[in-house]
Amino acid sequence: MTLVCQGGRMSEEVRDRIDPVTGAKTGEMSEHQTGLLGKAAEQQSQVFVLAEESPDEPSEIGAGEGTGIAEAAKTLLLFGIVPIAIVRWFEVYLDFIPFMMQITIIATFAAIWWKLGIGIPAFAGGSGVSPILAGLVGGSYILLLIIPMILGIALEGELSLGEVEYSDDGEQITVKLRQNTISDKAVEAEVSIKQSGVEIWGSEVSLSIDKSDGRGDYGAFTLDVIDFYVANALPDSPYSLVITVDGKEMTRQLDAATLTRTISGVEGSTSGIVKNDPDRCSGDSENCLVGVAMTAWAGLDVGSDKPGGMQFADFTVNATLMEGNEVAVSYPTITVVNTKATWNSNNDEFGNGMGTWGDFGSEFGLDGSVVDPSFGVYIPKENFDSAGDYGCYSFTIEVSQEGDSVISHTSYYEYSSSNSNDIWSPVSSC
Repeated sequence: MTLVCQGGRMSEEVRDRIDPVTGAKTGEMSEHQTGLLGKAAEQQSQVFVLAEESPDEPSEIGAGEGTGIAEAAKTLLLFGIVPIAIVRWFEVYLDFIPFMMQITIIATFAAIWWKLGIGIPAFAGGSGVSPILAGLVGGSYILLLIIPMILGIALEGELSLGEVEYSDDGEQITVKLRQNTISDKAVEAEVSIKQSGVEIWGSEVSLSIDKSDGRGDYGAFTLDVIDFYVANALPDSPYSLVITVDGKEMTRQLDAATLTRTISGVEGSTSGIVKNDPDRCSGDSENCLVGVAMTAWAGLDVGSDKPGGMQFADFTVNATLMEGNEVAVSYPTITVVNTKATWNSNNDEFGNGMGTWGDFGSEFGLDGSVVDPSFGVYIPKENFDSAGDYGCYSFTIEVSQEGDSVISHTSYYEYSSSNSNDIWSPVSSC
């Protein structure tokens, strides 16, 4: 039997038909049958209405299923790729922060997961995750980790000798070996030092290519200068570093100034401070000797008037002014370590007891207790241990270094008077 339903009512044609079994008209259906047909029609009508009102509404597959691919890609870019790229760029300058890149990757992954509303897995007590978005985010991060490894394999270069760096005090040399690698790589190297082409020191070192900076991956080892230093590199005895790895030899000439630290030139000089001083001048003298300024030079003998400066020479200096055979001034021993000079000031009798020697040139003025705007710093004659009379004076500078002989210089001066004026003048000898 065919029923045609329109708006929940049967057509007149159906209503008037005779049921062959019961003999009743089809329209004269039981109350129970009429109710069932009405409910069926009502449900069908509701389905049609729901389909019209919300044709695009998604089913509840999981949290975040409504997020579009474009939105997910944008979130990955802004909250993942960009922060990781920035941190990787500045990682070389922030290497003091441990596990910085690992923390960044975990933090950005969590931020993206939350931002896209991917959800919490059921095994963790959540209502489930969106499989599409979870796969997209997880796959993207796997690519972020794998691509650098693939590039490392494809672009792995040959081992090369990188930077050679010197410590501030010149006592250590750090050598870097560079090679782009997929992971930490152990290296066994033969290291030797040559001076003027002759090997003077050799050793074997083990290192790992396990560090990275803006220039790439590298490993490093350190040499102590005291282990191989023999004599000055300047003026014409350079040091060279030779490294051999798997039969490949790499050579680098070392900094000559850093490896020049044996004092070879010493000189001393004095100047008399002669001026009109009623409190110190006596008799007919209008301008008299009131003190002596003393200067010393210690450094590299370069064949000129004064030696060149040395920044990394450690030495001690003794300076003595003699009046004939008597000591006029015995200056306290000066100790110089990496240009820092110190001595016993004897309660300011010899300045403040500290200074800089060798940083710029080799000259060093010996401090005294008097500072004069016109004549500078000097030791007054009343502080002489000798009489301070007219006659011949000598000034001796002695420089000593550990393991080397003493090197010295002596200059001579005549202290006299002429036309009521004291004279302090250099002479060849006494």
